[in-house]
Amino acid sequence: MEIVAHQKQISPDERAHIAKQVKDELIEHLYQGCLPGTISGMVASVALYLDYKGYTQENLLVMWVIAFNLMMVSLTALYFTYKKFKNRFSLAKWEWAYSILMTGCAISWVPIILMLPDDTTRQYLALIALFLATTGYATGTIGQFSLCVVTLMVMLVPLISVCLYKGGIFYNIIAAYSAIYMFFMFGINHRSTQWFKDSLKLKLENSLVSYQANHDLLTDLPNQRFLPQYVEAAIAAVKDTEHTFALVCFSLNRMEMINDSLGHHAGDSIIQSVANRLNSLAMHVSQSPDKTQYIITISRKDTFNILMIPLQTEGAENKLQRIFSVLDEPFYLEDRGVKLTASVGVSFYPRDGEDYESLLANADAAMLKAKQFCGNRFEFYRAEINAQLPKQIALENDLHDAIKNNQLQVYYQPLIDLKQGRIAGSEALIRWLHPVHGFISPINFIPLAEETGLIVPIGAWVMQEACRQTRVWQQMGFTGLKVAVNVSGKQLTSGANILDTIKHVLTVTEFDPKYLELEITETAILDENITSIIKEFTNMGLGLSVDDFGTGYSGLSYLKRFSIDKLKIDQSFVRDIPASNDSITIVSAILAMAKELNVKSLAEGVETEEQLRFLKSKGCDFIQGYYFSKPLEASYFTQLLLNYRNMAVFSNIELLET
Repeated sequence: MEIVAHQKQISPDERAHIAKQVKDELIEHLYQGCLPGTISGMVASVALYLDYKGYTQENLLVMWVIAFNLMMVSLTALYFTYKKFKNRFSLAKWEWAYSILMTGCAISWVPIILMLPDDTTRQYLALIALFLATTGYATGTIGQFSLCVVTLMVMLVPLISVCLYKGGIFYNIIAAYSAIYMFFMFGINHRSTQWFKDSLKLKLENSLVSYQANHDLLTDLPNQRFLPQYVEAAIAAVKDTEHTFALVCFSLNRMEMINDSLGHHAGDSIIQSVANRLNSLAMHVSQSPDKTQYIITISRKDTFNILMIPLQTEGAENKLQRIFSVLDEPFYLEDRGVKLTASVGVSFYPRDGEDYESLLANADAAMLKAKQFCGNRFEFYRAEINAQLPKQIALENDLHDAIKNNQLQVYYQPLIDLKQGRIAGSEALIRWLHPVHGFISPINFIPLAEETGLIVPIGAWVMQEACRQTRVWQQMGFTGLKVAVNVSGKQLTSGANILDTIKHVLTVTEFDPKYLELEITETAILDENITSIIKEFTNMGLGLSVDDFGTGYSGLSYLKRFSIDKLKIDQSFVRDIPASNDSITIVSAILAMAKELNVKSLAEGVETEEQLRFLKSKGCDFIQGYYFSKPLEASYFTQLLLNYRNMAVFSNIELLET
């Protein structure tokens, strides 16, 4: 039972393969023209024989017809050989064989030029046939410009030479026309070839966009865009049969803690390992006698969706237990082993839903129920789960209490000036210490705050606290220290309120606006409704930074419209350096563009010395990431500033000089 999604899947490592496919299509196109070309050539040879008969030596004419048609037969034989044995030889060999025979066919036209009859009418007919043939060779070698040049020169240079040798107005006109026509056809072929190259480039770019849109860059798994197609195909496969299928929501526990304590690089490594183990399990299960398929997608950074088909409800529990086997062995990060658990929710078709939306919602609800018990646990969906207080509502209530009860904290991650080798400032990051659940990741509550509008008061509080604390550090002697604060789209769309909030914060904290930098996403900065507000930020003397630069789908016109001070390169590009050539190319291009536009650049998520060396060599101005420090409480950040008051932040001085 095969479940497929009718949408192209392209790996980021498939650029060379795409180029090969296009080359294959080109060779196919060339060979498809063989049969019509050879038939036309044979007909032309008969017509020329009749045209030349009586005006050229019969034996020479017959010998030419035989030799010419032998070339046509050879080209035809090559065509049928290609169709039958295409996959036995490389594209380069087929291209070489085609080029050799095409050149031979072009050479076979030379005798007919040398035997050009003296009769004017017959010359006209011969020249028409010759120019039609050269047109065919020019169009038949599109994508092979060098072959076009060779074949046309082989055919037309002898004609030009013969005409110039004979002299006279008529022959000189023919020679001149032939030369002009030859270069004209060169141009036609060259432009067509260039079009082919541009099409290849466009196809590569579209393939990359398609990959990014439909796959998770970290794990290579299909993302949630594919899941509806898989579920719909599964419904069609089991409908009116005795089988069912299960939609499983497999969520790793404690990933926020791992990211905070060990760094996002460690978390990413674990996610990749889990994905690999799930794929191995799926392959093993597919070879079992019951032929159950595990179709795996990823919906969130730490959550996988698994479609199990076909399935019998009675034996489902044993198969679900097998999923936990991917967590039996610890995950090793250098010399450290990390044990993980997962919470799993399961919904069955058609018992728990008859469409994608209801099946996914119910599997997700069951997973959240399982999370309440911690450890490796799975929950089958039950109607009473939805009857309980939804977790989102509880979290929203807790978030309101967090604001009232001062449970929110501001952490500071250092921003390192690579040119001076010193701490130039910090990014203010919010943290929530829940009295029951401990630290709750911003990934879990920031979207909720955005949705409910709580981000506006939270954002105002973070800004005021960050400015107040940075002012304290400045008074301690760190006079040039800056602070970067994220400003959400919801805050920006609050209109004049955001301007009043900033003015109030600056007044209350006595903070110089030139040391406050606002981080705004590409999506938000392009909203025409807030253009005037962003420009007012500049008028107030505030710094502007484009957050997560390179992840949006925007153009770059806003870099000219607004006085952008800094481009912040998203960590999704930085973390794959130096392993990914794509990431190296993208980051290098962003840094070069920033330098050309006289805009500062900052790379976030720097976690290795190799990444630091690369960024330094490319002229990156600032970095932040776990390589130097994770986000810190204010007291720890103060100690960090004192520790590096009179020294560079990197003990390896040569690193900065590389």
